[in-house]
Amino acid sequence: MIVLVIAFTVFLINFTSSLGFNSFITYDYKNSFFFSGGISIIFIDFTTLVLILMVILAFVVVIIVTSTLIITKKRDIAIMKALGSIPQKLYGFYLTEVYVVFFIGFLIGAIIGFCSYIIFFFIASFLGVIATFQVDVIYTPILFLLCLVGIFLFPGVVLRKLGTQNTIKLFSRDIPSNYDASKKLSTIPKWIGLIGYNFKISVLNTLRRRGEFKRYLIVFTTISVIIFTLGLGSTVLQNSSQEWIRKSQGTNIIAIGHKDVLQNYTLMYDMFSNPDILVTQNDIDFLNPNYLFNLSKVEELTNYTEIERIDQRLINFFNVTELDGYHYFEDGGYLVAGQDRKAIIPIIGFNASDIIQNFEIDGEYIVEEDSVNMMIGDGLGHNLFDYPLDQSMRIEELGTGHPFHISAVIIDSFYSGFAGYVDLGVMQGDLNYSSSEINLLLLKVQSSEYNDVIGDIESIVQANLGENFSFVNLNQNFENNYSYLEILALYPSLIIIMMAIISIFALYNYQKGNILEKAKDFLIMRAVGSKYKSIKKILFLEAFYMIIPSLLLSMGIGMILNSLILFERVYLPNISLPLIIIGLLFIAFLSFNYISLFPILSKIKKFSIKDFDMW
Repeated sequence: MIVLVIAFTVFLINFTSSLGFNSFITYDYKNSFFFSGGISIIFIDFTTLVLILMVILAFVVVIIVTSTLIITKKRDIAIMKALGSIPQKLYGFYLTEVYVVFFIGFLIGAIIGFCSYIIFFFIASFLGVIATFQVDVIYTPILFLLCLVGIFLFPGVVLRKLGTQNTIKLFSRDIPSNYDASKKLSTIPKWIGLIGYNFKISVLNTLRRRGEFKRYLIVFTTISVIIFTLGLGSTVLQNSSQEWIRKSQGTNIIAIGHKDVLQNYTLMYDMFSNPDILVTQNDIDFLNPNYLFNLSKVEELTNYTEIERIDQRLINFFNVTELDGYHYFEDGGYLVAGQDRKAIIPIIGFNASDIIQNFEIDGEYIVEEDSVNMMIGDGLGHNLFDYPLDQSMRIEELGTGHPFHISAVIIDSFYSGFAGYVDLGVMQGDLNYSSSEINLLLLKVQSSEYNDVIGDIESIVQANLGENFSFVNLNQNFENNYSYLEILALYPSLIIIMMAIISIFALYNYQKGNILEKAKDFLIMRAVGSKYKSIKKILFLEAFYMIIPSLLLSMGIGMILNSLILFERVYLPNISLPLIIIGLLFIAFLSFNYISLFPILSKIKKFSIKDFDMW
C-alpha cells in the first residue's frame, strides 16, 4: 500500500508540473503569455486542490498502514514486556521497524512513480500534449517530511499507549480486550442484524474490529473525496472553460483583411493553446497604410441575409502603463492599487453595438463613443493589475497618452487574454484617422448558409479590396483552443483510474486484515454446514458498511471543496450531477469490493485447525 500510493502521488505531482499546473514552477515558454489568464488560474487552483488531497491520501495511508503494523505486534510487545524489556527499548525497536518499512516503501514508490512519469511524459509528448519536463522539489519533500513527523506522532503514540497497557490486554490485537459479545446492539446495528444471519455476523465482526473499521473509513473517505471532487470539478470546469472559449471566439466567424493581417491575427488566437507561437509588434505593423480599408468598399456584404452581423475592427500593438486606483474594502478601509507596470499589447477598436462575441465578463461593457472606459482580457487583468476594475490604463500612442478606466475584465482567448478593447471611433480619433478606416472586418455567418455565401464573399473581397486581401474562417482556431481544453480534461480521468486501483488494493487489505482472527469463526461455520457463499456475503457486507458512510461524507466534503474553489466562477451544474457521480462511485466500489473477495476466499478455503491461534 505504501509503495502504491507513494508511486501514484509522485507520478501525479511531477506529471502535473509538466502540464504547467504547478504554481511553484516558472515555465520557460517562447510564448510568455501562454495559459496565464483566468482559465489557467482556475485550472491551477483546482489541480492544486487535487494535489493537496493526494498528498493527504498518501499521508493517511502511510499513517494507517504503519499504525496497523504496530497493532499487529501487540502480542510480540506483550511477550517482550513479560520478559522484562524496558518500555523505551520497545519504543525504539518497533518505531525503528516502522521507519524502515516506511523508508523502503517511500523509496521504491518514489522511484516507480518518477520512472512512470518519464514514460508518460514521452508518451504525452508523442501524442501532441503540451508538456515540459519538470522535476518537483516542493510537494514530494513536503510529503516525505509530513510522513516522517506523522509516524512519530501517530503510530508512535499508539506504540507508547501499548507500552503502558496491561500485558494480558495486549494479546487481544485489534479486537478490544474488554469487548463484550453479550452486550446488546444499538439501534442501527440491531436493525441491520435483524435482516438475516449473514447481516448479523457481519455487524458483529465490524463491531469487534472497530479500530480497523475507523482507520479504513478514513482511507476510503479520502479516496472518495478525491474521486468525487475530480468527477464533479473536472466536469464543471471543462464545460465552463469550453463555453467561455466559445463565447470568446464564436463559431462560423469569417475575418476579412490583408493577408499579413489575417496571418498574424489567427496566430494571436492560436497563442492560447500553443506555447511555441508568439506574435509581437516586431512581426507586423497593423497600421501600415497598405493594410487599411473601409467598409464602404465591401458594402455589398450588408445585403446578405446569411450574414448575421458585421463587426468592424482596428487593431494594433501599443505601449500601455498601469495607472493607480483606489480599492475600497468592505470594512471601510482602502488601499492605493498599482505598481506602474508596463507592457506592449494589442489594442482593438470595436463598435459595442456590433460586437460578435458574447464574452464572459466581470464588470460592464463599454458603450458607443465611450472615451473614458475600456475592457481588458483576463490575462492582462490578472498579470498587469492588482485590482483591475478599480484601476486605469494609459495607452501611450493614442492622443497624448489616453488614460482609460477599466470597466470590465473579459475571459478572452485572443492573445491569451492580454488584449484591450476600446471604442472604435475613439481609437480612430486619437490616431487622426477618418471614421471609416479599419484593418479587420469580422462576419458572423449562419452555419447552414455558410457554403452558399462563401463564394460570394470571396468574389467581393477580391474584386473590391485587391489580390493582397483575403478572408479566413476562424473555426479552425476555435477548434484548436477547444481541443486543448479537452486534452486538459484527460488529466482528471487519469487520476480517477489511479484512485480506482488504490481502492481495489485498499479493499483487499481491509478484507485481508486479521483474517486469521476469523479462522475459528469460519471453521465453526463450515463445521455446522455454512457454505462459502455465506462467508463471501459476510465479507462483502463488512466492506459495504464502510463504503456507505465514506461516500456520504465524500459527497458533503467534495461539494464544499468545489464550491470554495470553482462554483463562484463557473456555471453551476444540474443538481443531478453530484447524485449521478455518487451513484457511479457506489456501483464502482461495490464492484471493487466483490473483485477483492476472490483472493481472500482462496485463502479461507485453505484454513484448517492448524490456523487456530493458540495464545
